[in-house]
Amino acid sequence: MTKLAQSKKIFELALLILAAGSIYPLVYLRQNFEATILTLFDISQADLAGLYTMLGFMFVIGYIPSGWLADRFSVKLLIIFSLLVTAGVGVVYAQVPPKEFLLPIFLVWGFATVFTFWSALLKSVHLLADTSEEGRYFGALDGGRGLVEAVLASLAVGVFALVTGGGANLAFNETKAGFQAVVYMYCGAIVLIAVGLFFLMPNRGEKKEGAAEKTSAKDTFRAIGKILTIREVWVMIVIIFCGYTLFWAHYYFSGFLNVNHGATQLGAGVITVIVLWMRPVGGFSGGFLADKFGRSRVLSIAMAITAVLLISLAVIPGNGAMWLIYALIVAAGLLMYVVRGVYWAILDECRIPPAVVGVAIGMISFFGYLPDIVIPWISGAIYTGFGDNVAGANSMFFVVSAAIGLVGALAAWYFTVLMKRREVAEKVSPKTLIGDAI
Repeated sequence: MTKLAQSKKIFELALLILAAGSIYPLVYLRQNFEATILTLFDISQADLAGLYTMLGFMFVIGYIPSGWLADRFSVKLLIIFSLLVTAGVGVVYAQVPPKEFLLPIFLVWGFATVFTFWSALLKSVHLLADTSEEGRYFGALDGGRGLVEAVLASLAVGVFALVTGGGANLAFNETKAGFQAVVYMYCGAIVLIAVGLFFLMPNRGEKKEGAAEKTSAKDTFRAIGKILTIREVWVMIVIIFCGYTLFWAHYYFSGFLNVNHGATQLGAGVITVIVLWMRPVGGFSGGFLADKFGRSRVLSIAMAITAVLLISLAVIPGNGAMWLIYALIVAAGLLMYVVRGVYWAILDECRIPPAVVGVAIGMISFFGYLPDIVIPWISGAIYTGFGDNVAGANSMFFVVSAAIGLVGALAAWYFTVLMKRREVAEKVSPKTLIGDAI
């Protein structure tokens, strides 16, 4: 491949990274501005958790159908459509409508960011990369989108501080103006990226040269049945479910700092932005450590340490040293991104036949990302149970997340044991792939 052709591919990958890095932060604006959202819409943490429960339902039911959609329509147009719909709904969100409008807003966001976007994005990267490049391209996608999210979040905090003055006790109108400026900034960035994709991203073919023809519905269901018999797939599902649960805890850092330790909205925003900057660091460093010491082993250790850090945050009293609290949050965020950057890397160790890897990814995503439904439900139950004691609910949520994370650490360690057993068995007998029967 010529240098020019390679440069074009890298440029196209950069466009996809920008799309992936810009579309989700608007949906998860609570990560940096939770207190602002609660104040403006006059809702509780339990109400907000309920909205994210419904968003999670939209996500989970959309993973497998999104693959079907990406096989039948232009992935380029699907991505552009998703970006424009997300930004359009964001403009409505910026008007601070009555809280009854929040549920429709979140449901449309769920449709636009998974059903028409998720598989279209992954398929675009798959079509872009040669067989020998897929690991690097998907790694760049995750680390790069984290970098984009961190840059945009840094700008958002700066915009909020500029518009509001950054004071500790903001008036309602000041808070509203800052919120609107932040949402408009995100919407503007998303629209610009959509326009860039329209003019600069080529329409690629439906499949790579030499790829298998589309399978029939009967073949697909038969493949699903075979995949469900692979023990490593189920262990991987547990690992992703628990690892993603740990990752969910970082959405609560802002509220935890505000309520449990009296941090200002701006102060909490600064720390959560620093956590976002840990994503490229955690993703790339996690991949390096995984290649050197073993993927599942690194996952097990990182998940266990993250759980310990969350428990530490839960038990530190409200008058604890702020530098220590900030350090624990940043460290936990770094390790969460290590986990997120590595857990898909164990897919090839499950020995899924190449012809049905897409089906397997959809299935694993369906089960592994169930925390999008389960965690907001658990969170809502905790906050409802604790009533006015929001600080206690925050701490309990971290403890519950840590417990689930420890289960994931054990699952990752068991995966390591399975790999060792396989290695020993293959020294004395020929290797047998489950996919040979598919």
